[in-house]
Amino acid sequence: MDTTVAKGFAVLEVLSRAKRPMRLSALTEALGFQKSNVHRLLGTLIELGYVQKDEETARYFASLKAWELGVAIISTNALRRMISPHLQKLHQLTLDTVLLTVPVGDEVLFLDRVAPARVLRYTPLNGTRAPMAVTASGRIFLSAMSEPQAAISRGLAERPDLDVTLDEIMQDLPKVRRDGFAMVSGGLTARVLAVASAISGPDGRPIAAITVSNGESRMTGEHLQEAIEALLTACAEIGEISPP
Repeated sequence: MDTTVAKGFAVLEVLSRAKRPMRLSALTEALGFQKSNVHRLLGTLIELGYVQKDEETARYFASLKAWELGVAIISTNALRRMISPHLQKLHQLTLDTVLLTVPVGDEVLFLDRVAPARVLRYTPLNGTRAPMAVTASGRIFLSAMSEPQAAISRGLAERPDLDVTLDEIMQDLPKVRRDGFAMVSGGLTARVLAVASAISGPDGRPIAAITVSNGESRMTGEHLQEAIEALLTACAEIGEISPP
């Protein structure tokens, strides 16, 4: 592996996920690289147009050129194109937020969403990630793992504020496999309930998941049951598909 290229991508990934522009010292600490090395990598990325520097604050941030690459990639993603009509239909039936996620390591990547006209603050944006352990779709992927304990532990370490344990999640996974859906309340945001079900590949393992979510006050009783039935129907209609 070309370590220089790998380090350059590491810098870009940290800046892309940062909530705000970062100082060189903070970026160096986050990466664990030498300060001179990070400074040199930033210079190259600035020349290429992927990073910009605010001269007044001496902070660095990812440019829109990086965003353009992501938009170009996601617009040609075969899985997203195939499932998008089903997300639209499910949203029309439930009037809830509908999300498409795929597994990436110990995390889920939000690939697409259909949200109400008034987007609520807890709706994840396309291209963002979250630990599998704290999301309903993540429980779908965890339930298919032979040894999910390590992935769960790492996810919970990122969210020490959550009132859930490794044992509680492990006890939930057999139920997820039996019922065909996972339900998580307060995972990403307090007072929000999410229900997810799998989209399976040819081998029967989940390659993606669809989630329906809304406030806990709405996701109860008859509406919750209707949302679960609509979700399971949507996933069944998609059927087994090959990974893109």
